[in-house]
Amino acid sequence: MKIKNLEFQKSFGFTLPELLVIVAILVILTGLAVPVFLHFREESDLNNSTEEIINTLRVAQSKTLASEKASQWGVYFATSTSPHQYTLFRGNSYLTRDTSSDEIHKLPKTVEIYEINLWGGEAVFFQRITGFASSTNQTGQVSIRLKTDLTKTRTITIESSGRVGLE
Repeated sequence: MKIKNLEFQKSFGFTLPELLVIVAILVILTGLAVPVFLHFREESDLNNSTEEIINTLRVAQSKTLASEKASQWGVYFATSTSPHQYTLFRGNSYLTRDTSSDEIHKLPKTVEIYEINLWGGEAVFFQRITGFASSTNQTGQVSIRLKTDLTKTRTITIESSGRVGLE
């Protein structure tokens, strides 16, 4: 005759309350991480847009100095479009440019151009041979900012000597 050995079986797994606690912790952590991630993405958009504008201005100056297509090059900033944009153009002015050479760059939806102080206009072009900016005044500026946080700004300066930088 066999005697049955009654042993308590151990169960492996989670109970429903344990699962609910884990899910609640994950929801809280996700809720805290998403705003931080979105803020980081917006800051990144602002920094990347600033660098892209500076690089486009330098490309315009380089193309002018190289006399590419025997012409001057410039950059036009447009705030009448949505999203705001800037255009690398070929010509002595934006109005008389050769539109077949236009390179249009749109800003991310989170970034806007809020101030243009380019010697009374919205464009800067560079002089052949010298690479100087289109004005004899000291400095022109283009300022961009985050739409969601108006205190986060970047100001790009263009000196009459052709030097492009960040203020």
